[in-house]
Amino acid sequence: MSGTFFTGRRIVVTGAARGLGAAIARRFAAAGAEVHLGDVLEEPGRALAEALRAEGLAATFHRLDVTSEDDWAALTAAVGPRLDGLVNNAGLIIRKSLAATSRAEWDRAMAVNVAGTFLGMQHCRPLLARAAPSAIVNISSTAGLIAHGDPSYTASKWAVRGLTKAAALEFAPLGIRVNSVHPATIATPLTAAAPPGHLEANRQAIPLGREASAAKIASIVLFLASDQASFMTGSELAADGGLSTGGVAHLRAQAQRALAAAAEE
Repeated sequence: MSGTFFTGRRIVVTGAARGLGAAIARRFAAAGAEVHLGDVLEEPGRALAEALRAEGLAATFHRLDVTSEDDWAALTAAVGPRLDGLVNNAGLIIRKSLAATSRAEWDRAMAVNVAGTFLGMQHCRPLLARAAPSAIVNISSTAGLIAHGDPSYTASKWAVRGLTKAAALEFAPLGIRVNSVHPATIATPLTAAAPPGHLEANRQAIPLGREASAAKIASIVLFLASDQASFMTGSELAADGGLSTGGVAHLRAQAQRALAAAAEE
């Protein structure tokens, strides 16, 4: 799915300045879409849009705080009157236990990860309906399928999963499909900034033994937004190297067998 596959289609990607969002924006632009990049990180966001335009691709940056209704209103006014796809990718993770998470940190995670997704769908719905058939892809996480060590992140990503299904039911008569993607660890600046040992522990817990590349996840997002996924809505697509199938339990079983073998020697 490259070249002119999305020619004439208009796509909004949030959290598009770097990491997975940047890979998604680049993937859609390379497929011929007119891509609108939204992010609070203005300098890298504008630089990416300029780089894409220098390659002959269609890209525009918009300063967007996904928790701000005013920012969403401004973006949809600039993008309108129609929109073919929305990718709600903006998110944050607070790496703290339940006991250590403050109410302000909890509220921030819910505001960005959940309310940001809600506002994006709410504000873009009229534009998407005009372009129907159209699509929304919400980026959740394996933390939205199984337990995760960061409770505010886990709760927010389960909420995105449920919100996706509710929106899929509501938007189906409008010709708007809504699906969620649930990646495990992705090699991005966000994961690179994790505490020492965190990335390696995650890698070992994944049965395939490695993290995903942002480009691979971007290709899955592109598929869900394409006509090839025209009979998919309300779906949750795990892209996690087998983690949600029981990878952690498998790893623990291996460790227990190794300990038992060592004890017998």
